[in-house]
Amino acid sequence: MRKLSNEQVEAFDREYVDARRLDRVCAKIDDDFPDGDFTLLDVGGGNGRFADQLLARYPKSRATVWDNSELLLERNAKNDRKQLRLGSATCLESISESFDLISLHWLLHHLVGDSYGETRANQLSTLSSARQLLSDRGRISVYENDYLGWIPDPWPTWLIYRTTASRPLARISRALGANTAGVGVGFNSFDGWRRIIQNSGLEIVDHAEPDAWERKLPWHVRLVVGLKDIRVGHYWLRAK
Repeated sequence: MRKLSNEQVEAFDREYVDARRLDRVCAKIDDDFPDGDFTLLDVGGGNGRFADQLLARYPKSRATVWDNSELLLERNAKNDRKQLRLGSATCLESISESFDLISLHWLLHHLVGDSYGETRANQLSTLSSARQLLSDRGRISVYENDYLGWIPDPWPTWLIYRTTASRPLARISRALGANTAGVGVGFNSFDGWRRIIQNSGLEIVDHAEPDAWERKLPWHVRLVVGLKDIRVGHYWLRAK
């Protein structure tokens, strides 16, 4: 799997789960874990702010933050109920314990391989591995961007991958606003995410598009890649 540089990682050192998105996750937690006693594995949890928010809201919960960036893990606030683990999202099979809740928030599109097909395979295998780590009552929370194209799926997301993954084109894609220039990004439409989820042995319990992605691509970029809009989709999953 391709890995972002520390400079690129810096651009993602923020918490995208704002108050409204957090309330969405907590509403699902309250439904499925009404006693507030659960274990969380935050894959790609980085600076740990999402885990910290859940630990603060649910005093009986415990969390493990799993990330491949030492830089971001070092920025975690200390908490006796939180563990930090350095590792890749594509190596979840090395984890021996099970979890009640696994969060994959804006992670899957970063599991970039040397081809579009390899990127999709990384996404599928990571979801499959996460499913194996679920407890009997386990749930998976996924936030991802749903890309809506005006040309047939999957051409818009394939074009975005090809443009951002190309090292010779890195300077151009960076100038167009791609933080992942030279590494690549593997976005998907709702139908694309749904297919990958179903093939991983998971099922969608609930899906919502609470808001539009806050960053609009320039019209000429959207025109080139055949993109209409970007929506934020929340997927609440369980094992089939």
